[in-house]
Amino acid sequence: MVKAFNHIAAADITADARPGGESNRRALVAASDSDEGLEFVRRLYDRFGFDTVALNPLSEGWRIQRDTPGYGAKASEAELVEALAAAKRYGDLG
Repeated sequence: MVKAFNHIAAADITADARPGGESNRRALVAASDSDEGLEFVRRLYDRFGFDTVALNPLSEGWRIQRDTPGYGAKASEAELVEALAAAKRYGDLG
């Protein structure tokens, strides 16, 4: 099981896609307990025009849900890694 595509609007999948190697390429998160699943999604993201930030284990997938810094962010890989680190659980907000 892989948590993927939950933090990008459908229209942004075509609008934000960029060829590999471009400096402004957007990154997306894939969270899973499975290295094989993460690799499958990494290849899929790359074909769609996005870099991947792998998040392991799957239980860390909360870091890319609604109301977290990375959710919906048009961010590079480095920016998205920072956003994941800054994420707070709902119970810790307030």
